[in-house]
Amino acid sequence: MHSAAIDFGGTVTDLVLRREGLDDVLLALPTAVPETTVAQGLLAHLLATAGETPDAQIGVVAVTGGRSWQLPDRLGAVRVVKVDEPTATAAGGLLEDAPAPAIVVSLGTGTGIVLAAPPAAPQRLVGSGIGGGTLLGLAKLLLGTTDVTRIGELARRGDVSRCDLAVGDILGSGVGPVPADATAAHFARVAREGSVVPSPEDIAATLLNLIGQAVLRLAFEAARFHQARSIVLVGHVLDVPGFRDAIERIPLFDRSYVRIVSEPGFAVARGALETVLRCGPPGHA
Repeated sequence: MHSAAIDFGGTVTDLVLRREGLDDVLLALPTAVPETTVAQGLLAHLLATAGETPDAQIGVVAVTGGRSWQLPDRLGAVRVVKVDEPTATAAGGLLEDAPAPAIVVSLGTGTGIVLAAPPAAPQRLVGSGIGGGTLLGLAKLLLGTTDVTRIGELARRGDVSRCDLAVGDILGSGVGPVPADATAAHFARVAREGSVVPSPEDIAATLLNLIGQAVLRLAFEAARFHQARSIVLVGHVLDVPGFRDAIERIPLFDRSYVRIVSEPGFAVARGALETVLRCGPPGHA
């Protein structure tokens, strides 16, 4: 009997199929409404994608995100267990043994930040309206595309200094622990009299820089306050070509402290499934 998970995101719906002795099957689809017939169709599609025979059965599905709590407790023969999003996010962030307490940052359509400090219950600390939806919306307005591969290709050839102002541009040097090349104001250089019109490449690079820095600054503040031993990043924004390069260029970025899980876009769905399989059914979202 197989098990599965569905994470109903604002932009993407993530599915995981777990079969004994085999690698997880991962499937990302456009956002879906968490309704009975839709969920049944998603599970059928997942089984078909995995090449399973028509008689293959899923015993339990963990659901999280969106309005997944509205689903019934059963989808035909499949038991449905609803996992609240902070629990799924925390569990997904700790799947690869990041040191706890950890700040788990879910970069989805927006951004959610969760404190994972087992055995204590996960805590949702703060959210941000800046995330993947921001990237796609601004890219459509400024670059005329929502193709993340295209955005990433442009960004890799761009120069953020043609759009952003750095601390050194304003103060002439760094200040305290903040280096001179740290960003002081995103896109502020463009507003200066006589500034050069940035290229699409520069704009794309600056968009990735804006989103990465905005999110990580929140994460670092949360980590400092809660004395976290690590920051773990999950979510499909990390799959955008060039985004990881952008955040790793942020001054003082430390790879040993800021971690990215494998297949980060599916971490929340996997966390929901692990919660059900290891810890038993959690409460409602």
